[in-house]
Amino acid sequence: MDAEPRVEPDAPARVDFTEAMTPPKLLSGPGHDYTPGALEHRIGGLMIVRCVVTVEGVVHACRVVRGLPFMDGAVVAVLEGRRYAPATLNGEPLEVNYTFRIRLHLPR
Repeated sequence: MDAEPRVEPDAPARVDFTEAMTPPKLLSGPGHDYTPGALEHRIGGLMIVRCVVTVEGVVHACRVVRGLPFMDGAVVAVLEGRRYAPATLNGEPLEVNYTFRIRLHLPR
């Protein structure tokens, strides 16, 4: 006699973030610190990083779309160490593919 297949509960569907949604809101986590290499080479500008933000506010699976020398790994580590309120649509939390735009300015 064969056992019935085990049915896993459905994982939340992941969708791409749209303007109709309320964006994830930062709740806690580290700020962006410059790496020694970025400071030495006076690196600044815009980074674009695409990540998954879960309904629990966890950030993971980040991919740098537009990076800056010496900063890619540090910025991804910071994003994945933060906690967010999730994106919502009509008050319902969603797991989203979200694009972070991070402008880095050299410290004075």
